[in-house]
Amino acid sequence: MSAAHLYRTLVIDDDVCIHKIFGSMLSPALIQPPPVNPLGAAAADAAHPRATFPVFEIDSAFSGEQGLAYVQKALAEKRPYAMAFVDMRMTTGWDGIQTIGEIWKECSDLQIIICTAHTDFTWHDIIKQFGHTDRLLVLKKPFEVMDVRQLAYALAEKWNLFNQARSHLQRLQKLVTRRTAKLRKTNLSLQHKIAQLKKAQEEQQQAEQQRRMMEMQLRQAQKLESVGHLAAGIAHEINTPTQYIGDNIRFLEKSFARVIPLLRRQEPLLRAVKAGEPTAALVAEVEQTLAQCDLEFLLAETPRAIEQSLEGIHNVARIVRAMRDFSHPGTGEKIEIDLNQAVENTLVVAANEWKYVATLVKDLQPDLPHVLALPGELNQVILNLVVNAAHAIADVVGDGSGGKGTITISTRRCGDWAEIHVRDTGTGIPEEIRDKVFDPFFTTRPIGKGTGQGLAIARSVIVGRHNGALSFQTRVGIGTLFTIRLPIQAAHADQPAREAA
Repeated sequence: MSAAHLYRTLVIDDDVCIHKIFGSMLSPALIQPPPVNPLGAAAADAAHPRATFPVFEIDSAFSGEQGLAYVQKALAEKRPYAMAFVDMRMTTGWDGIQTIGEIWKECSDLQIIICTAHTDFTWHDIIKQFGHTDRLLVLKKPFEVMDVRQLAYALAEKWNLFNQARSHLQRLQKLVTRRTAKLRKTNLSLQHKIAQLKKAQEEQQQAEQQRRMMEMQLRQAQKLESVGHLAAGIAHEINTPTQYIGDNIRFLEKSFARVIPLLRRQEPLLRAVKAGEPTAALVAEVEQTLAQCDLEFLLAETPRAIEQSLEGIHNVARIVRAMRDFSHPGTGEKIEIDLNQAVENTLVVAANEWKYVATLVKDLQPDLPHVLALPGELNQVILNLVVNAAHAIADVVGDGSGGKGTITISTRRCGDWAEIHVRDTGTGIPEEIRDKVFDPFFTTRPIGKGTGQGLAIARSVIVGRHNGALSFQTRVGIGTLFTIRLPIQAAHADQPAREAA
């Protein structure tokens, strides 16, 4: 059993009881499984390997100012915090909003969970203050033990994946730089050594093989980066329906408790009526109970609560199903896929990227034939185009509070080709950089906001791996249209052979 990861966690609250609550909820003694009998430990571990749980090292700060000092000290010691639980209301000093702002000036990667039981600040107010970010979640009081643990587990895993992906990507970028320099040197040498053509060709083949391996590693690193970036947004998408499902179930619980006295008074009344006994007193009790339980209100609201709960369960299932299909590792071989379903899954996974800044318009051809493709890599290409479209629109509309742009996704059959169109109403691409957008490591984004690999890998996947085409049309100030073209004929040519088999 490998050692559990240790995640430093900071709780900022002026209530001593809150610190004790978090300490008990995230205590290793409660999270870790009970010890195995030493006499049977080896056999038990061999039959049922034990899971590794994260361990949380919790520090307590009783004001925003003290919390900032803890963060500064942790950075100086090079032992940063993975997450911080921050109370929105504090009796002295900074409130939660000011505390978060000051902490993020020192440590912009710290994940923050706002703890509040009040409505002083709406989610729109928080977004207006900090912008759309995957580093911020809201936890409503009173806390549920499982909610806190699952949230802590998810954020710990996200923090761990983010650091792994960043470290891995840095190593790969250095390796690509070194390999690129070596390729350039080899090409210069080939120009001067025509006589050694055979040897040079062998070296070039080896370099090409290494380049393909590095491209594969870069695609995997980008996928990890995307999953880490989208994790908080997906958690937020799932959290919304689960909250109102919980609210409706609690309403149904209270409603049923109010109906029980009425139901219990029906039986004595029924027996009295059947026996011909006086019923005036029983009728009065039933009428009084009926008035107390407000039956008309319950009859009107209960079906609505059930309908909303079923809708919430459907939404959660839809998000989980899209995540499962989107992140399926595949077998490395092309299979027939439904492009419309691939688009739908990607839009669900990336919803938190576009829904605040853009209105989505879908125009998917219902009878679009299936194509042979690598599902994971094609999903990543569609995701890159949708996220790029959302970012281009955000450059125009900001946070979307003054109006949104439009992202239009359409699919069409064009002869022996299936096409996916992604159109946005963003800034457009300036003419002077249009011939560079597919170049590796070319990006117009600030440092830390993009690696410049997205479109380069997208073109490699579509053209090199699928024998397709990736092109764009753009007008500055109007927007951009990206078009993916994939061959249909290959998928249909294999159909008679499969039917004969």
